[in-house]
Formats: sequence, structure tokens, C-alpha cells
Amino acid sequence: MYHCAIVGAGAVGGLLAALLSQHSKVCFVDPRIARESSLALTLTPFSADNSTQLRTRLPLLNTIPSCRWLIICVKAHQVASAVAALTIPADCKVILMVNGLGAHQDLINQLNPEQLYLASNTHGALVLSKSQQALHIKHTGLGKIDLGSYLGSAEPDELSLLNEALAPLHWHNNIYPALWLKLAINCCINPLTAIHNCPNGDLLNSHYQQTLEALCQELSLVAEREGITLSAEYLLQTVHLVAQNTAANYSSMHQDIHHQRTSEINYINAYVLQRAKQFQLHCPYNEKMLEQIKKLEQQYD
Repeated sequence: MYHCAIVGAGAVGGLLAALLSQHSKVCFVDPRIARESSLALTLTPFSADNSTQLRTRLPLLNTIPSCRWLIICVKAHQVASAVAALTIPADCKVILMVNGLGAHQDLINQLNPEQLYLASNTHGALVLSKSQQALHIKHTGLGKIDLGSYLGSAEPDELSLLNEALAPLHWHNNIYPALWLKLAINCCINPLTAIHNCPNGDLLNSHYQQTLEALCQELSLVAEREGITLSAEYLLQTVHLVAQNTAANYSSMHQDIHHQRTSEINYINAYVLQRAKQFQLHCPYNEKMLEQIKKLEQQYD
């Protein structure tokens, strides 16, 4: 029996697999492959020189095996297609770890609600190289993982090994404030860095501050209507701190636009706008972010 199976052999999935493999039996799952194989996984740890690397080889399966945890860490818009061909065992706990909010609606019909757990990740990870047989990940920034159940239940007994392998991992009886904070940060940093083709640290420049302040005001109002206490002042301070701590990094949305891929904007600013509409709130700065990202996507070759 596997302890963890991971759907999504990308930056975050590769990082999690490498860390978990040092403590437990782990595999990747991809329903698109014709036959079972394996994936050579290399992790360059954070702040390590190139000679300090973790190397392992993990099974690559096309069905979900018997496992305690299934971790889904694809792009938010890929969740539905990633699990459509998979049968999720009834005794398996499922962690959805994606950017933004709303992707759980693409998953909830395939499992019992008590099986579903939602997570937020702030670790930085970058794919250095990838092929059908090998994946090389660099851990680019130390962060944390926030985890809680979809239904708001108590901490499960099976969490001890995840705590050990993925520390710091923080359990929340109510995960939604943590998810909303991550969502709000992404609403500010991701579209602006993609639109202006810049690293996160550039957002500390003075000419971005009016936009950031307005975004934070809008996000605070929507969060309040959702029952989430998130002041505009605290959010702006947190956005500045994240931009400072990840100054040289490029956001995931920047990378998606740069490589002409579909972005996760529908689960970030667009999700906020959907919720704002329910509360009859007008959020023109979030609307502008959405419009500009959609315009960039429409310009792809």
C-alpha cells in the first residue's frame, strides 16, 4: 500500500514527491499513460549547491492504487480533466492543492465530501527539466503548507507522516481564511507580474502602489461578505512581504503567459468577481486584471 499518490508531476508535485519519498512509499498517477512505468526524480534543495541533490525513482501509474492520501496538484483549470478518468477509492483521503478557489467544485462529485481536504502551498518550486522518463525540480523558496478539511472537521489521525515529511505543515479546523489570504495575495501579485512581465520584487516600486492598494480594498470587502476577516491594510502589508521575500521569483501566472499557456485567472481574480457579483459589489480593479490577462491569452500564436 502506498502512503501517498500524486496527480501532477510538475513543480509542486515533484517537490512534494521528493520530500515524501524520504519518509514513505510514494507514486505518481497519470491516467494518460498507456502502461505503468517509472519517473526518475531529482530535487535540488533550497540554497544548496548543484552537487547536493536528492535522486529517487518513483512508480508512474495510470490508476490510483490503494493509498492513504491522494494529492492533486495540477493547475486549477486542469483538475476536472486530470481526475475524469480516475476512480478515487472510498477509503482514500484527497488533498486538493491548487492556486485560487473554485476548483474543488470540479472534484466534489467524484468523492464523498468527508474525503476532501484543501491545502495552500507557499513553497517555491521550479521545473529545471522534464521528459517522459525524468523530472528535475529546484526548491526555490522556503514556505509552508496550510491544510484543512472541506467540511471543517478535526485533524485526522493519519496526518503524522505528512507533518514529518512536509514540515512546516499547519492544520486548520477552518481552512478557508488561509485559502482566502493566499487567493488575495495571488489576485495582486500574479496578474500584475504577468501583465508587466516582471519578477515579484518589481511590485514594490512606487508606481504599482495605487493599483495594489485598490485591489486590496476590493478583496477585503469581498472577503468580509464571505465571513473572512481580512483588512486591506494587513493584506497590502502581506503582499509587500511576499514580493520582498520572493523578489527574484516569477509568479506562476507570469510563467503561464510567458510560455503561452492557459492561466489560472478564472480561479483567482475571476473567482473573486463571481463572489462579488453575488454580493452586488463592484470590483473594477479586479475586472481590469481579468480583462488584461484574457487579452494576453487571446494574443497567443
